[in-house]
Parts: sequence; C-alpha cells; structure tokens
Amino acid sequence: MIFTLTPPAPYAFAHTMFAARFLYIAARPMPDGAIRRAVRVGDRLALLELRDRGTVDMPRIEVRLLASDGAIDPDRLQPKASALLNARVDLAAFYAAHGTDAHIAPTTARLRGLHALGADTLFEAVALTMIEQQITVKMAQTSERWLMEWVGDGLDYQGARYPVFPTPARIADCTVEQLIPMKITRIRMGRLIAFARAIADDADGFERLRLAPTETLYSALRAFSGVGHWTAAWSMIRAVGAFPYFGAADVALRNAVNRLCFDAPGRAEPAAMDALFARYGDYAGLASYYLMMHYEFDRYNSSHA
Repeated sequence: MIFTLTPPAPYAFAHTMFAARFLYIAARPMPDGAIRRAVRVGDRLALLELRDRGTVDMPRIEVRLLASDGAIDPDRLQPKASALLNARVDLAAFYAAHGTDAHIAPTTARLRGLHALGADTLFEAVALTMIEQQITVKMAQTSERWLMEWVGDGLDYQGARYPVFPTPARIADCTVEQLIPMKITRIRMGRLIAFARAIADDADGFERLRLAPTETLYSALRAFSGVGHWTAAWSMIRAVGAFPYFGAADVALRNAVNRLCFDAPGRAEPAAMDALFARYGDYAGLASYYLMMHYEFDRYNSSHA
C-alpha cells in the first residue's frame, strides 16, 4: 500500500525528520533519508516508511506500508499518516508575519519549512512529555526505550524491531515498583500511571481530543493532575503541531535565546524572554520551537541544519 501526501508549503522533510530524533526514539531514520515508524491503526500495528519525493516549496511525501500484524483499513491509515506528518499545519502566515524579524531571521532562513513530527497517539505525546520533565533528552530517551522494550509491543521487519508506545491500559496496570528501572522519580512514575488510569476506560474518547480546537485540547490537558503548562504545550507540539509558547522557565530555550538572539553565553533572563516572544504574538510558540531546534541542530552538528 503506497500513497502520497502533499502538506502545505513550506515543508522541509529533512529538517522535520532530523528534529524528530529529539522528540521520539520510535521514529527510526534510514540511511537513504527515509524514516520508519510503527503505529497503531485501530487494534492493529502498522510499520510505515515516509520518504521525501518533493521539495520544500512543492512538498510530496510518499507513505509506504511495509508490514502489519493484520489487515489495515486504508481509510484509517491515511489520516494516521497525515497526523504523523502534521500535514495540515500551514506555516506560511508565520513566515509572512515574522520571517524577516531580526532576532529570528537567521533561524527561519536556516530551518525554513521545519515542522514537528506527530505522535502516534495523544497519550504517547503526553506520556513522553511527562517522562521528560526536568531531565535531559538523553536520560529521558533511555527511560522511554526501557519502557517500550519492557512492554514489548511492536513489529519485526527485515531483522529489526520497531516498537510502539504502550497503550494507556498497559500503563494503568503498572505499579511504581515495576517502573523503577525507568530511573525517573517515583513522583513522576506515579503521575504517569495516574494519568493512564484516568483515560484508560475511554482511550478512544481521549484520542478524539486530537481533532478538537487547540483551546479545547489545551484546557482538557491542563485538567489532568500533573499536567502543567509546559507539559501541555510540548504535548500539543507533538500531538497536533500546535505551538503554545512553552515559557521563560524552560532552561534549554533560555540558552537558545541567549546564544541565537543576543549572541551571549548562559541563559536569558525570564523578563528578556517574555519581552522577546511578545513580539511574535500568536506565533510566540512557533518562534520558540524554531529557536530551540536551531540550538539543538547546532549542538548535534546536523548536516541538515
């Protein structure tokens, strides 16, 4: 099964897939530039391969079903692939409004067309973000890798294992003691389990929030214990490609702003952060995501950056 998606331009597939390594361990880059990701389609698992067939200004992304554990409904697969690519998100207005702003013009020029790769499920988006609170990406991904391997859901293809994130029901059945090898705090493990239990009986209903207006989704996420603004913001970036400003308290963002906007070492002060992002109005969150990714691309010396 092969089909093509054409998200609104600009859409930089290479940048978006490179940025995905900071957001997901389950999105596996291939040597030829494609990316593979196992996902849930209803009660089945499907392994998708995403490949760039266009340009930043004329994007065309080929989606190929490589493997599954049963029959996959094509009518459900295409929306799933579209959600993975956040293919409905249009960045043109952001570039028109702020692409030449002196503070972020070098970033928007360098990363033109960068999007955020979508999560498999809304639960995955929130759970990953909860795990990552106040620890490094490397530490968080070690925890996430252990959790996915321990649960064991996934597909085998050409000698490789492609895991999927656990369902809410699976995490709801866990105890804190069982999750100790994740090496995150007991408080955070407890919050993760409590969140899974809160939605496990209506996981499909929770997933449908992904289609709700962003204001509705944000309010629904904040209603859960353990989900503050930072967690809700990053969950929305992952889940629907919406970009709330994730805040002057974010240490990595403060580092990025000082280096990229003010050419200074250390962290920008919260007052300077808020003054800067106030310039961008409704696009403050998108500007912060771009600056954060520019900072990370430079740190990892990406050939795509």
